[in-house]
Amino acid sequence: MRFIPVATGYPWGKETIAIADLGVEDSVVAEGWLADNPIGDIMETYLERVVGEGVFGYYGRLFPVAVKFLEINGEMPVHVHPDDEVAEQRYDALGGKELWYITEAEDDARIYLGFCHDVTAKELYDRCLNGTVRELMNVIRPKKGDVLCIEPGLVHSAGGHMKAAVVKEASELPFSLSSDMDHDLESVAEHLAEAMDFIVYHAYGKPDGRTVSDDSRQEVADKLMESQEFDVGKLVLKDPIHSFSEEETGFILYIGIEGEASFQVSATDKDGKKSMEEYRLRKGEVMLVPAEVQDFFVVPTDRNTILLEVTAGKRNDIDEYIDPDTEPFLEGEDYEGLEDEEEGETGSGDTGTAGNGGQPEKGAGEIGGPAGRHNMKWN
Repeated sequence: MRFIPVATGYPWGKETIAIADLGVEDSVVAEGWLADNPIGDIMETYLERVVGEGVFGYYGRLFPVAVKFLEINGEMPVHVHPDDEVAEQRYDALGGKELWYITEAEDDARIYLGFCHDVTAKELYDRCLNGTVRELMNVIRPKKGDVLCIEPGLVHSAGGHMKAAVVKEASELPFSLSSDMDHDLESVAEHLAEAMDFIVYHAYGKPDGRTVSDDSRQEVADKLMESQEFDVGKLVLKDPIHSFSEEETGFILYIGIEGEASFQVSATDKDGKKSMEEYRLRKGEVMLVPAEVQDFFVVPTDRNTILLEVTAGKRNDIDEYIDPDTEPFLEGEDYEGLEDEEEGETGSGDTGTAGNGGQPEKGAGEIGGPAGRHNMKWN
């Protein structure tokens, strides 16, 4: 599935949403028999067939990843995103982890990321209201092909002339901390009041400063990032590749960075005749390969074809109320021989959980997840 892009202009440039399930602005399928259907309705109808059983078990009917393209021609507002815990508790939404892949950058391009030194809440508050917060921030001069993982709580912005593809959680919670452009002092003060307790005040690169570390930017094969929210890899296509799995592995998003690629999938019509269906992905577009499609080819149709490949991250949430060291049977209670059966199955009657080979049962954190949606506009 490819989706109809939705572009919005701002004083600092343009934001184009390629795919997002935000409740208010759901992306709409561009072509095929699902054309004109929003991603939210598709999730409601096809559930795990779109994202896979594991992803659906955690996120429910919410498609968990969004992709947008930024075209910056000015000063983007300084802003910050909450993490999953804060976002869920306060807004019934996902957090704001992002990965920026720089597709173009002129000499004046700059990214403001974190602070040059440790700051206090009062210092930050005063700087945000008097319009000098950027003087506190660490400045990065981006180049084409650079990758930045922007963690929740990390204050950031961008300026100059540049373009970027952004992979993020399916949430729109930008707390704006600068009074420039279309944000007045009153709205900045309101956003500050909500964001002060989850902002990272340490200098960028110090412990808890949440810099782009080796942990968040993987130097393994084509992996750009691995996290529990999403994984991102880079594909430089010179030859066709065949993606095949006998087991469902979840959805895949492909983002066109350079060139063009052809996605080819075998199909059978109502008369039993087999053929190959073809879908084209161009620069600046996004293709969703549902979990149900487990066998397809990706063929470069341009000499210089680069794609980003996005999949759901591995969630290892543990229910805090479950203690794996707790005895499975209470002393003195009559379990009608169940404890003897358990001892025979696990080899020990004093550890483990019944019927689970000595491992604790799955916690609620593995099957629950944010269900609601909250949206905050740039303006």
